[in-house]
Amino acid sequence: LLQVVMELGGNAPYMVEDLVPDLEGTIAKLVHKGFYQSGQSCIHMQRLYVKALIQRIWYWLYTLIAAIKKLKGGDPRQDDMSIWPKSSAATVEKSVNETVKAGTKLLVGGKRRGAFMEPMILEDAPFDTDAKKEEIFSPVILLYSYNDFKEAVKEANNTHYSLQASVFTHDLNKAFYAFEHRGVCLNDSPSMRVDSQPYGGIIDSGIQREGVKYVMDDMLETK
Repeated sequence: LLQVVMELGGNAPYMVEDLVPDLEGTIAKLVHKGFYQSGQSCIHMQRLYVKALIQRIWYWLYTLIAAIKKLKGGDPRQDDMSIWPKSSAATVEKSVNETVKAGTKLLVGGKRRGAFMEPMILEDAPFDTDAKKEEIFSPVILLYSYNDFKEAVKEANNTHYSLQASVFTHDLNKAFYAFEHRGVCLNDSPSMRVDSQPYGGIIDSGIQREGVKYVMDDMLETK
């Protein structure tokens, strides 16, 4: 039999508590990791959950949107480009338009120019929309607010994908609670990975593990 390692995508959640180690640094990571590779990554940050009582919430959101508007689209070979063309731009545009018709608020971006999709934030997308339940694979962030951390973890896990997630918090009890319920990056983006980790998903996000040691274990028969 042919041994295989399969990774089948995700729609990574990202949770920001009311107290974070560095608010401005957190926003910078949100923008960079939410839109790097134009969202064409299995661990692109797709769903963003923000504590409803987060400090300076309006300043935080204003700063996030202002940073998004500065992103440039063009040739990915140029260092100053953040948004690249994609072959499925028309499909993504249709999905976004359907989500907005279902009652979602479009906070910024959302327009298509040929093969380019503007980076965007959609607020409160319903669960039954493709943008929420599927891997959108585009420069799109879905924004939600929460009050109770455990309920937010439950909501973040309400998906048939399970690859990586992130939690920004100072509270170690909340961090370990998140660790017990998912593969979690603490105070960094879900897009972070290193080859020495046993990287991979469960449910519909894949089988087996990547990473030098782990993929060797999966590909070889030990005798």
